[in-house]
Amino acid sequence: MNILQIEPAFLLSGGTNQVVLNTRELIKRGHKVYLATLKNSYAYRQLDSFCEIIEIDEDNSLTSKTIRNFLQKEHIDIIHTYHPKGHAVGLKSVSFAKKEKLVVQRGVIFTPQNLFKYLNPKIDAYVANAKAVERSLRKIFISKKKIHIIYSAIDEKSLEIVDKKTARDYLGLDGFVFGVIANYSTYKGHDLLLDAFAISKLNAKLALIGKDTHSLLDKCKTLGISDKVKIYGLIENAGKYMSAFDCLVIPSLKEALSNVIIEAFFRKVPVIGTKVGGIPELLENNRGILAEPTKESLLKALNKAYQTKDNSFIDNAYQFAINNLTIQKKIDKLEKLYGRLILQ
Repeated sequence: MNILQIEPAFLLSGGTNQVVLNTRELIKRGHKVYLATLKNSYAYRQLDSFCEIIEIDEDNSLTSKTIRNFLQKEHIDIIHTYHPKGHAVGLKSVSFAKKEKLVVQRGVIFTPQNLFKYLNPKIDAYVANAKAVERSLRKIFISKKKIHIIYSAIDEKSLEIVDKKTARDYLGLDGFVFGVIANYSTYKGHDLLLDAFAISKLNAKLALIGKDTHSLLDKCKTLGISDKVKIYGLIENAGKYMSAFDCLVIPSLKEALSNVIIEAFFRKVPVIGTKVGGIPELLENNRGILAEPTKESLLKALNKAYQTKDNSFIDNAYQFAINNLTIQKKIDKLEKLYGRLILQ
């Protein structure tokens, strides 16, 4: 198959990382993959030596023109767009009489504002990375037949492994450690977790890794837990230090599918997560500890993780990851979807 992926995001994110993983595995399987992205973007730098790059512009109209010119010269079977901007560009780049099949990636659960952009008949399929995302698309009356659930994935072999002692030495941690790896924002639930942790009185530490987490220093002082909370800010490739944690916490108030949970499954780190978005899909069936997004429920979850001697959910989570969340399993499903679309 000849596949064009459109990824206009410049920085590293869960979505851009999926583009990189998808591209490498598709090429490994013999497909011809092109990538339309910004010069020197994360995806550009990771894939420049793997596939042909079509350099695009910040301006949607200029980018659409570039892609239209490309499509006139090259035979493309599948156009797979990522990011809302990529979605818009994809629609502008193809005609209603198009021969290419247009696939739109969706990995967020908020309701779209521009409904025509999502109900546009040019779109042949949506790839939702969680059942929760599928539900959000169904709310705006997108046909269930057009939506295909394919979970995000990880290339397990590429995970950088750091043992627990080395990770703890690097981060300066000891004792029982809860950890969060997430850039600070109101919907990521850092404040809620700090409130729960403050009243827990557990003999434990809380490590916060992520951009802008230093903005929580004042709150920690107010709650009287500065001596128990370590804030690191942004750390490159932070997941490799996850082994320092006795338990990863995802206290989100809104979330589609959490890539950091998937990574924790492969690294065999226990997880607490809130019952929002796609988190329950990952942690149900005794693959982790679920909590309501409230201070009281998170407190119970922290206590349970601290006290439990039952580690069966670690094995359950790892087995689920091996069976469902490897890049090989994901591309198996993408290939089948692409093949069906081409035959339509």
